[in-house]
Amino acid sequence: MAAAPVHPVPPLKGAAVEMWIYEVSKRLVGYEPHVVCLADEFYPDKEYKDGIFFHRIRFGRVYKRLFQKLTRLDPFSYNDRILGLIREISPEIVHMHNSIKRFTPLIKAVRDGGLSRTMLHVQNEFPVDEPLELDAFTGCSQYIMNHYAGKPIAAAHKFCIYNGVDLDRFRDFRDVPELRDAIRGRFGIKKDDFVAIFVGRVSPEKGVEHFIESASIINKNISEKRGIDGVKFFVVGEVQKGSGDRANYARKQMEMASGLPITFTDVFTPSRIHLIYLLGDVFVLPSNFDDPFPFVALEAMATGLPIVARRKGGLTDYIVDGVNGLFVDEFNPATGIAQKIELLASDKPLRATIGKAGRQTIVERFSWDKIAQEVESAYNILV
Repeated sequence: MAAAPVHPVPPLKGAAVEMWIYEVSKRLVGYEPHVVCLADEFYPDKEYKDGIFFHRIRFGRVYKRLFQKLTRLDPFSYNDRILGLIREISPEIVHMHNSIKRFTPLIKAVRDGGLSRTMLHVQNEFPVDEPLELDAFTGCSQYIMNHYAGKPIAAAHKFCIYNGVDLDRFRDFRDVPELRDAIRGRFGIKKDDFVAIFVGRVSPEKGVEHFIESASIINKNISEKRGIDGVKFFVVGEVQKGSGDRANYARKQMEMASGLPITFTDVFTPSRIHLIYLLGDVFVLPSNFDDPFPFVALEAMATGLPIVARRKGGLTDYIVDGVNGLFVDEFNPATGIAQKIELLASDKPLRATIGKAGRQTIVERFSWDKIAQEVESAYNILV
């Protein structure tokens, strides 16, 4: 498997594509996985671990400055180095990830040289600037497959292969009450507090403003004796500092949150993020864009949290409103979110029913073991 040169595998911080590669690769049974990715100072360039052969490509400072920044010649590019590994390893399948522009030349080189079968897996909507031919094209949701249906992509096989969750790490909070109490205690959450949690970077496309506005609505209802008392809100994710659009947006959200029962925790490493969901009683996903298949929704549902979300992107592949999640009215997302939070806060049986149904959805459809089996089935068809 080949990742774009963005993060190492396994990722040291939130990186969905690299996490997918790692979690699937270490569960493959019938194939020997080799993972090619960008090097990092915390990892060796070559390593065999978790049943995976890692090949991490390192660019020296002189090379990056001279050939990638100043002259842009890049005579021994990332693709060139992957091609060299392909010739050395002779894999049956070259499985590339989430960069059409980056990997189109590599796909052509592999096919023209008869070196291997080619497979491209995408998690986002990218432009397809030129016709692309390959052996298999896969997407992370039916939403993303529909997006590419009219694009000039000629693939002998097309598969929808979802994202997954490690069910041994993301456990139903009802099964770990002592751990949950301990985690909540560290953040000053009292036993009777009701916590709404958002997980994701604080940026415009994530719709954090709707989450904060819903807190303002609920707080006002409480002050007017019309709401549910003891509701707290947590924003878990990267808060950009400095200058730029994202940093300006983050500052504005923090100003809006001033005086409200909202805590910004900043980012957590992938190794600890499963603990953070234990803070919540409900998970809110207020995205402004059609997120193809957000990991955070799967992780929250695996933890047994009822999910409140906008009806967007890949969520419609598996969330049934009122059964394993709640969709809000698109006319006024913040008001809709506030209403659903208040409903769940006041109705414990409904909260439990939706949370348990969400967990069951993940167990039945989205465990990493199941996703790895689907990947192997696709490989078997190709070879």
